[in-house]
Amino acid sequence: MLAEHQTTAFDLLAPASLANPYPLYKQMRETDPVYYSEANGFWVLTRYSDVEDALRDDRLSADRSSLFASQLGGLDLGIIQNFLKLTGNFMIEKDPPEHTRMRKIANQGFTARALESWRSIIQDTTDRLLDRVQDRHQMDIVADLSVPLPALIIADIFGVPEKDRGNLIEWAVDIGTFWGAPATDNIGAVARKADRSAVLFTELMQEIIAERQHNLGTDMISLLISAYTENGMNLEQIPSLCILILNAGHLTTTDLIPNGVNALLSHPEQLQKLKDNPALLNSAIEEMIRFDTPAPFLFRIAKETLTVGGKKIPAGSVVALGLGAANHDPAKFQSPEIFDITRSPNEHIGFGQGVHFCLGAVLARMELSICFSTLFRRMPNLHFDRDLSAVIKHTSLVFKGFETLAVKF
Repeated sequence: MLAEHQTTAFDLLAPASLANPYPLYKQMRETDPVYYSEANGFWVLTRYSDVEDALRDDRLSADRSSLFASQLGGLDLGIIQNFLKLTGNFMIEKDPPEHTRMRKIANQGFTARALESWRSIIQDTTDRLLDRVQDRHQMDIVADLSVPLPALIIADIFGVPEKDRGNLIEWAVDIGTFWGAPATDNIGAVARKADRSAVLFTELMQEIIAERQHNLGTDMISLLISAYTENGMNLEQIPSLCILILNAGHLTTTDLIPNGVNALLSHPEQLQKLKDNPALLNSAIEEMIRFDTPAPFLFRIAKETLTVGGKKIPAGSVVALGLGAANHDPAKFQSPEIFDITRSPNEHIGFGQGVHFCLGAVLARMELSICFSTLFRRMPNLHFDRDLSAVIKHTSLVFKGFETLAVKF
């Protein structure tokens, strides 16, 4: 199904495109902003206005469960049956009115009172991680900070026993890797790992839920048990919400931190501006999210035939909403290629928009604020380690970040 008048084939999965997709996004936006990728079998939107409209268009379904089967490339769907069972209740992949009902209940785990109580958890966890590397005068931002920080914070917020936290994080990464539509020649192994981890994650969550039912506390799982019980919902759905919170909060923040550090260190004049005026931190965080969006694409399924930018998108089509591309659209942002921590207004859509606006956005912003303020207070001379090249993620359209980012201080 080649779109009419299409003349250029864009390779979204080329190593160079995954490492730095913004030149490709610019070319697509200027020449074919509603592009059908024959190679990938989906439509790609790259203009801010189109992506913003699509995020609010109820003709585009968030239920992409059918894509998991296509990811397997002909392998037996049975190898991900436990993964499908766990993710089948993902709120992020439900449409209203079911999504509305689930969201209302999930919000009870993110009350202002709960969020404020988590501030000390975030600060303590950040300090503990930096304590480990302080005397080394070097670290990998990814392995030493951005991978463990959000995972440990959420495990603490969930009230997961210390002995289980390492496994919990490993299982969440396995599940999130397959969920993120990886570009790999070994999809069967990735799928089987995700399925096994779905079993183990569910079993651990069920054990914790059973224990909390008799001993409710102030942790998030206790809050969710109360909310689900009061609304007559099945507690068996809680593990699905927990893995969603863990993956959304863990994987996105894991990429936001190194992306932000890289942007600041690559633009020393902006870093100095932040050091001179720490009150710019919140503005800087919003610019980090816009400038190098950690989740560059969201996928939707067309429930009916619709027209976008003069192109007819048939019912059943997969549509990739280019958040990263939209956040660099010059029709919306003046000089979008420039990293400017004082940018205002900054109406980026890094956390989505509409009914699916990121549930954990407030928590993510709090984590980033505490992480960056602590990092540059404790390590004011932070700089790139020129002896160790950074390694950029190169396996997924859904996640954009670093595998390693070495720094010295």
